[in-house]
Amino acid sequence: MHSEQVLAFLDEHPDFLQQHAARFGLQAAPQTGERVVVSFVERQMLELKDQNRQLEAQLQQWVERGQDNDRLLARLHRLTLSLLAAHDAQAMIAELKGSLRREFQLDRAALKLWHPAAEGDAEHYNARNEVQGLARNLVSPYCGPYVNDEVLSWFPATPVLQSFAQVALKNEAGQPFGILVLASDDSQRFTLDMHTQYLAQIGELVSAALLSALEAA
Repeated sequence: MHSEQVLAFLDEHPDFLQQHAARFGLQAAPQTGERVVVSFVERQMLELKDQNRQLEAQLQQWVERGQDNDRLLARLHRLTLSLLAAHDAQAMIAELKGSLRREFQLDRAALKLWHPAAEGDAEHYNARNEVQGLARNLVSPYCGPYVNDEVLSWFPATPVLQSFAQVALKNEAGQPFGILVLASDDSQRFTLDMHTQYLAQIGELVSAALLSALEAA
């Protein structure tokens, strides 16, 4: 049978390829009521293109996440340098609050210490059992919408704060000597499900720097 005869047969029997698509490796793909036959190879190409678009989107997310991490590490580095430049505990606390404001847009931060060397600092010294107990219970940084009344009293009444991060400051033996609380009027700034790795590192950094300054006083 010649090709012309085959084509003529198909013209006379338009449903033939639809009925025998599987035998010839064809995939029926009706669109807007039309009878269209898509080859198996073309179908695979369409699936590969779709998978490629998904992988490109996923890769872009990873790139953006990596860039965010790079920016965060740069901020932590600048925070470290500012603490190293301070010559005493008071200057260190001022640098800490300034860096949190500049680098992380956190202008609501409270620091409380009960180290004996901080007793003369009326603004930051707080040896209440309630505060020390709170720090002891912080095995890792807490993020979320809840703080007790004592902590809430450390901040102005307005604006209304919606989320908090609480980080215990500990010595080498793991005993707390202070607590750092960050607050925001954005309910999504510190959430219960957020990762606290970088907050823990900030706590370790501030603990080491402040403890060194306090014990040298």
